[in-house]
Amino acid sequence: MIEFFHTKERLRFLLYVGAIATPILLISAWVVSSMESSAAAKGEPNDKGGLHYRIQEKSGAKELPPALAALVAVPPNTAMTDVSVDTDGAGRVTSAAVKAFSTDDFKTVAAFYKPTLAPVTTDSAASLEGVRDGYEIRISHEKTFFDNDPYKDRTKIEYTINPAKK
Repeated sequence: MIEFFHTKERLRFLLYVGAIATPILLISAWVVSSMESSAAAKGEPNDKGGLHYRIQEKSGAKELPPALAALVAVPPNTAMTDVSVDTDGAGRVTSAAVKAFSTDDFKTVAAFYKPTLAPVTTDSAASLEGVRDGYEIRISHEKTFFDNDPYKDRTKIEYTINPAKK
């Protein structure tokens, strides 16, 4: 095999093939990756007969999934960077986890949500929990930052939404 590349013509041919194939492979990988992110943001079928939405900051989605948008509004100065929502066949949220970053402090974000939760079950400096439209909503101030977190200088907020137990 190595003897095949001893001549300059054969080596030049290999370099031409590499120069042509590399950009084609890189562009193909980028297109497939962006198509997958876009499909996940629009919802993919899940095992409950509903849809699973996965939106990350890089997906380019500007809105929350419809089922989640009815429960949680995005406060001013806040960017939701990681959204994972499951719905059932009727379009009701079965579980949701959201990570967000705000330039405001947690107290301001909690004050934004407090009027929408009735009853409020927990109201502390690091957590706000309550019920809205039959869902338990927990909004917490996260102190741990990870390497893949996009904003290290902002307030990290985590939302957890589950159907209320009857």
